[in-house]
Amino acid sequence: MRKILFSILAVSLLASCSTDLLDRGPLDKYSEQNVWKDSTLINLYVGNIYAGMLTTYDEAGNWLMACITDEGESARTFHQSHQVNTGQYGPSDNVYSEYWIGCYTQARKCNTLLERIPGAPVSEGLKQRMSGEAYFLRAQAYIQLYERFGRFPIIDKVLSLEDETTVQRAKDEDCVKFILADLDKAAQLLPPSYNSANLGRATSWAAIALKSRFLLNRHRDAEAAEAAWAVINSKKYELFPNFLTLFNPESDNNIEIIFDKQYASGISGQTHSLDTYENSSFFTGFSSAITCPTQNLVDAFEMKDGLSWDQSPLYDPAKPYENRDPRFYATVLHDGYQWMNEKVDMKKGSKFNRASGSGSSPTGYFLRKFLNPKFDTKVNNNNGNFQNCPVIRLAEIYLIYAEAKWNLGDAEEARKYVNKLRTRAGMPEIEAAGFTFASLQHERFVELAFEGQRWFDIKRWNLGAEKIGGKIFGTDIQDTPGGRTYTRFEVESRFFQPKMYFFPIPLSEINKYPAGTPLAQNPDWN
Repeated sequence: MRKILFSILAVSLLASCSTDLLDRGPLDKYSEQNVWKDSTLINLYVGNIYAGMLTTYDEAGNWLMACITDEGESARTFHQSHQVNTGQYGPSDNVYSEYWIGCYTQARKCNTLLERIPGAPVSEGLKQRMSGEAYFLRAQAYIQLYERFGRFPIIDKVLSLEDETTVQRAKDEDCVKFILADLDKAAQLLPPSYNSANLGRATSWAAIALKSRFLLNRHRDAEAAEAAWAVINSKKYELFPNFLTLFNPESDNNIEIIFDKQYASGISGQTHSLDTYENSSFFTGFSSAITCPTQNLVDAFEMKDGLSWDQSPLYDPAKPYENRDPRFYATVLHDGYQWMNEKVDMKKGSKFNRASGSGSSPTGYFLRKFLNPKFDTKVNNNNGNFQNCPVIRLAEIYLIYAEAKWNLGDAEEARKYVNKLRTRAGMPEIEAAGFTFASLQHERFVELAFEGQRWFDIKRWNLGAEKIGGKIFGTDIQDTPGGRTYTRFEVESRFFQPKMYFFPIPLSEINKYPAGTPLAQNPDWN
């Protein structure tokens, strides 16, 4: 455990140290005793836990979870998402092993902090806050583990790596109870807000917001609604007025963000590569533009009159991207889009969309959401992107509250909060007579696209066969004597079985357990 602590700390110091800290001496001179006697080093240790959080932006360069839902398709045929989409994977493929490893690394760091902070030379108030951060970050890590793999080995104290690989998977109800207990402790210990120097740290409201999401996924609607309402009623957050610029760097730490991962900040000291890997190859100079939105998602964006594309008089097949829900233009880079001072041509073989191979969109679309329209990838060729990644924001809390209230029989309250999001977007409200559960599902699809919740939504609604295993469509763009045409075509027909609601426990992790006491595999994955 001591060697692990030193390696974790070294990474943190290399990423985040100030000059005066570096002047103190070589990094390997910091003993375990020195770390927990130095408030600056302790603060860096906590910052390293924040840096270890895995988010959508950290998946850049690989494949986003959107690529195994009806949101997206990876342009790189060698990515594991294609194995998942065809059902050609198993325990030995170690799908999401980075989450299993990363989440236990996070838990290990949090456990160390909780063990050592009582004797640390910091104020009682700081001990309380750091303990709250540890509970929050441990819960956040275990939620990621639980949502992907189901029940997990609960490790709540410092163990050696050898001892960790003897702990068996806990009962499902114990995993849920443990996560909720951590979130409750975090909510009690954390402050409701911070000054500018500590922006990005977990707050009590972040713990309650995360709890509302977790409870909704457990179908505990009354509790989910209660937690979501507490966040709403706190009046601490508001909807950001402009969805188009909500995720831009200049909008970091805006009034809608409840919790995010800070990049290039004093907390994590990290950068990501989202702009570099998700922009067209024309802008980056190499085989990028990995995550490609599907026609399925494009079709979900209504016309400005609130009708679907196939029902609205505003729809023109020769100009299919005009008069859409404004959120469409903040989410999908389409043919004719004005992007980074260029009019993008998405026809295969154009300078923006390669004819084949990496850098060629299989769907006829590139990702727009999250990208910085001012980022010059040819100048910033060190892959350093800095905008923060929202983990949970007020819009999702509205949708959690709405879905829970619908399930509890209060359709009018659900409609009220769905319409708040539509009003912010510039879309007409849904009238009471036309509001259905499908309306709510649709709103989550377009509002939260690519934010990492779609797969879990589909699982909660038990729509895997249709939304995970269904047909994925794109658009074929051609120039004809009569003008440019857009033809819907099938990209692939995906595969789904109910066992796929949980990923198999990675064989690489099972093999770490001693002979005779194996880690139990998920049902039907042996």
